[in-house]
Amino acid sequence: MADQVRSLVRPLCALVSASFLGTVTPACARAKVADSVVSTAPVAAAASSTVPATARPTTLAAAPASSTTLAALLPTTASTTGTTVDPSAATVVALRTAVDAAITAFSDCLLALPKCETANLSATRGGVTLERNVARAIEWNTKGYAVRHREKFRYVVEGVVLGPEPKRATVTVCVADGSMLVKPGAGPGGADLIVDGAYVSGREAWDMRLDGDGVWRVYDGPAVGPTESTDVCPGK
Repeated sequence: MADQVRSLVRPLCALVSASFLGTVTPACARAKVADSVVSTAPVAAAASSTVPATARPTTLAAAPASSTTLAALLPTTASTTGTTVDPSAATVVALRTAVDAAITAFSDCLLALPKCETANLSATRGGVTLERNVARAIEWNTKGYAVRHREKFRYVVEGVVLGPEPKRATVTVCVADGSMLVKPGAGPGGADLIVDGAYVSGREAWDMRLDGDGVWRVYDGPAVGPTESTDVCPGK
């Protein structure tokens, strides 16, 4: 199911990205941080009828928590005073953690529809991404929509590029989204009515910024390349 991060990050876009993750394109709707993370908790399928897609959820399924410690992920160097951590490597880990948090927050919002608490989204996003995600969540709350089959969403962080400024970075996120936006009970016989069931997959370039409170947030997530109807992300 698709809209925005095309927006988080579906417009692989609509919510995670709405940028959850950027810019909005016709076949988009969402927008995750280990190099390959797949969402869990299967959702039971419900009988449904279809109507033309009009909106699509974006970026962001909750990723399983990692058991790897920060220290284990970072290159270290020996010194006379002890072991030190490479600052650049530490920043990369912090960025990956921030992407994971942003996707998880948006997934939590989608799964809570039609009672998504939009105030929670500001903890992991800002700028146009926050504006788009909040607007989309309010719209879907109002229309009484819900998301099904979130276990069919996954993402892969493919690259992290630190900017010339210490508080800016670009993270390339590949998303594959097979979840569905539905109107519960609105179909024949009380079945879910599918509002958007399109499968979408593609890449977004997340604009990450370190804010004054010490938190990395996603501010935009424009699409990188085309949006496909099959999974284009590595690590299947």
